[in-house]
Amino acid sequence: MSRSIESSSITPGTVYCVAKNYPEHAREMLLWEENPQQFVPPAEQLEPVVFIKPATAVETGGITQIPEFEGRPLSENMHYEAEVVLLIGMDCDDCPEEEAIKAVKGYGVGLDMTLRDVQLEAKKQGNPWLKSKGFKKSALISDFVLRSEAGSWQDLEIFLDCNGKRVQHGYFSDAIFSPPFLVHYLSALYGLRKGDLIFTGTPAGVGRVVAGDMLEARLCKRSSFKGESYELTALTASVLQGISRQ
Repeated sequence: MSRSIESSSITPGTVYCVAKNYPEHAREMLLWEENPQQFVPPAEQLEPVVFIKPATAVETGGITQIPEFEGRPLSENMHYEAEVVLLIGMDCDDCPEEEAIKAVKGYGVGLDMTLRDVQLEAKKQGNPWLKSKGFKKSALISDFVLRSEAGSWQDLEIFLDCNGKRVQHGYFSDAIFSPPFLVHYLSALYGLRKGDLIFTGTPAGVGRVVAGDMLEARLCKRSSFKGESYELTALTASVLQGISRQ
């Protein structure tokens, strides 16, 4: 078993998140958005779309729920998004891309929980996404495996099961923007600090969850045997918000 860093010991200053970093997820999002003519093909993107979650969004206890304000649920359509998460191990500014991977201390798997109806309405109105992405318990993380133990990021893949059914699977090598580029980019624009987290984007297959659903996300490493992989770390989460499935 690879050595790991317990999620409960992680206290990020900033949680960075990358949107539409897998081509097939970018295409599925296009189906929901109001202005598909504005879609930019992944191959033509020069910079990632980045947003942040407050540190208070981080959840290490394996639970998530739709937030309420004064007893009123703020959404009727919460989605899961499984992602590889980078744990930054040092302060870095203007980090060259060829050196950037050294700033990554470990890899984990996370769930970027999203109030999809709130997000789409915000986009329609031209408003920020914070309410749909930054609520408490919206950034679930696993324990982290050390980069030195995990090996090449290009061999990593993620799986997500909802109630025992496979709903997402993605190879990290299929991401539009690689971990070295993301560290290079974020360190240049904002500066990265030890303990920061980078949610690197989700593959296709995002979908709705409701009360009682169980999510199991796994970060795995592909072995030298074709079609085989082994688990590096995992995250199990339950949905607590009481909204019935329709």
